[in-house]
Amino acid sequence: MTPSMRSRRSRDAAGPAEATQAFDRATSRAQRRGAARDLDQTLWDLTRVVELGDGLVEDAALAPARTVLERAGERRRIAPGVTVVALLGATGSGKSSLFNALTGATIARTAVTRPTTTKPLAALPAGVSGPVADHVSDLLDWLGVDERVQLETDTGMGGATVLLDLPDVDSDEAAHREIATRLAGLVDVLVWVLDPEKYADAVLHRDFIAPMAAHAEVAVVALNQVDRLDEGSRGAVTGDLTRLLADEGLAGARVEPVSARTGEGVPALRERIGAVAATARATEDRLAADVRTAAEVLWRELALDDAAASLPADVEGAWADLRTAAARAAGVDAVASAVAGSTAQHASRYVGWVPVRWVGRFRRDPLRALHLGADVVRGRVPDPSARVGDAAAGRDTAATGALVEPAARTSVQTGAVAGGVLRSAAHTTAVRMTGDLPGDAEADVVARSDERAAALGDALDSAVARTDLEQGRVPGWWRAANWLQWLCAATALVGGAWLLVLHLVATYVLMREPNPPRLGELPWPVVLLLGGLLLGAVLAGLGTLLARVTVRRREERVRGRLRSSTDAVVDERLIEPLQADLTRWSDLTQALSRLR
Repeated sequence: MTPSMRSRRSRDAAGPAEATQAFDRATSRAQRRGAARDLDQTLWDLTRVVELGDGLVEDAALAPARTVLERAGERRRIAPGVTVVALLGATGSGKSSLFNALTGATIARTAVTRPTTTKPLAALPAGVSGPVADHVSDLLDWLGVDERVQLETDTGMGGATVLLDLPDVDSDEAAHREIATRLAGLVDVLVWVLDPEKYADAVLHRDFIAPMAAHAEVAVVALNQVDRLDEGSRGAVTGDLTRLLADEGLAGARVEPVSARTGEGVPALRERIGAVAATARATEDRLAADVRTAAEVLWRELALDDAAASLPADVEGAWADLRTAAARAAGVDAVASAVAGSTAQHASRYVGWVPVRWVGRFRRDPLRALHLGADVVRGRVPDPSARVGDAAAGRDTAATGALVEPAARTSVQTGAVAGGVLRSAAHTTAVRMTGDLPGDAEADVVARSDERAAALGDALDSAVARTDLEQGRVPGWWRAANWLQWLCAATALVGGAWLLVLHLVATYVLMREPNPPRLGELPWPVVLLLGGLLLGAVLAGLGTLLARVTVRRREERVRGRLRSSTDAVVDERLIEPLQADLTRWSDLTQALSRLR
């Protein structure tokens, strides 16, 4: 037989055992990877909750969630393959005796009448050395456990399982209770040690077991001292304890009856603890349970219900009412009317009858009265695409590359009533939109909306000042009408000058009336003078009628442009922030629901 054949035969003989071990190792790795992925998603959801709640929720309410995230990061970094199991119980439950029974060595001090565990004691698994021992030491340092004993024999609870004996949870010493409470929130597996006399202890159930009901997957319940009970009493106590645990959220929890004194049930308890630790998920399950508990605490703190915040069915109608109120407060109608008046005056300078045009110069431009249209005088029209922030800072715009100067303060007089109507509309809309939020949250969101509405006046005024009012635009037919008017005026002037020359000649030169050419019975100078004046008046009348159409159309265009400007301000300053708050609350509620 060749050496290779002997080697292959040796491998075949050891194959089943090695294959089983390899399968167990592969299963353990797969479970760890799956647990890590699940915990990653859970922690990401909690991180998202904290991000969404920042600015919406009081810092005190988010503190437990932040603590869980910080603790989870530290725990996953320190000794990820080690499982820490802690025994918790009330005074007299025999917790230290059970600790010794589980470890198979007399490590913890025991007593009958008073608590003897004043500091947490750690039993390290046998055979731990090298880097693993360093990781275990770092983990116990992080937990604050100084007293440590390394076991000499395997307990059967796993080669990477550290067992802790904690002070009594109902100790008269506040420091002892504080240690037990702190470590109960940090260890991976919780073993609740109860006894037949105090298994329904109110302190243990109310302050520890019930608040940590989310940790049922990493909790083991041991009913110690069952050797003091007969068979009938043992069944009754076990059944009653199971019912209490179910009422507190630990439905399905299995009660392990044990006796530290006689050793009854200790092997089964070791096996149970080892099974929880051997899943390679204890740490992840514990951290996931901490996340669920933090989510539940925040849910109750915010007084949320199962219905996420949502927008009312008539939300578009509410937004429309808010935009209309903003348009009134900004004086959109007043500015549009002023544009109409200014356009009419501007048109009269082109299509009006030349002899009376000078009268219009004494009329005040309605837009000038509102401190609008000043850019037209300087030969510039505001860029309607410039943003409020760009205009306020005097920066170059990306769209045009031209410098946009800060808009001047207008004099649109909407009055305190319109401003009050806008603030009232904003408040009413915010209240309608936040009806599904809890009381404090609703008040905070409405208060922020009210603050934004109170500061909306300047933004609306700036939007009006930056809107293109078309004052620099002259229709082509206005120029043609102006040319015809001046042609008629020139014709009348020629006719009048001709008559004047004839009069001077007749008076001072020929001493007799000259005979100019005639059109029928009328002399041409009279035809030119009267024809030019009459035709100019007729053209002015027709031009004025046509100009009214232009005025109305420009007024409507400007009104629509102004509404777009004020609507954009309302959307940016009021509606979008309010929707963002509601969306954040909705996302926060949904994330908390998933975590719970």
